[in-house]
Amino acid sequence: MTTECSFPAERQISAWASTIGPGWAALLERLHHDLLALDAEYRIEAFTVKFGGLRITVADRFTGGEFDGEFADRATALTDAAETASERTCETCGARGRIRLRGDGNLAWMSASCEQCRTLTPPGPVALRVLGERGIAVAGSPRT
Repeated sequence: MTTECSFPAERQISAWASTIGPGWAALLERLHHDLLALDAEYRIEAFTVKFGGLRITVADRFTGGEFDGEFADRATALTDAAETASERTCETCGARGRIRLRGDGNLAWMSASCEQCRTLTPPGPVALRVLGERGIAVAGSPRT
């Protein structure tokens, strides 16, 4: 989906699509479409995965030098709905899921997954951890 706006595309939802698992792609596409309907020049201020779900903040909008509270309320309602949906959607496949605690005791994290995908290595960035006195880096699992 392409949109023409004066802000670079890296400030909109599509810029973060590669940072999450494919199961959440439809959630982001829907959110992007809904935010475009509010303002074709919307900007994302913060985008992260925390506690197993999406956390998204849309930048405030000012019209004629005045804070646009109606836009802020509507954009927040959209991002809140997407965040809640992400916690109930498997990040890997998009099926109905839930937040699960994963890890091996030394390194644990929360992720949204369905019953089938819960044992798979989650998509996304991999954190490194250091073990032992020699500082040997070992590939761990995902987000912090």
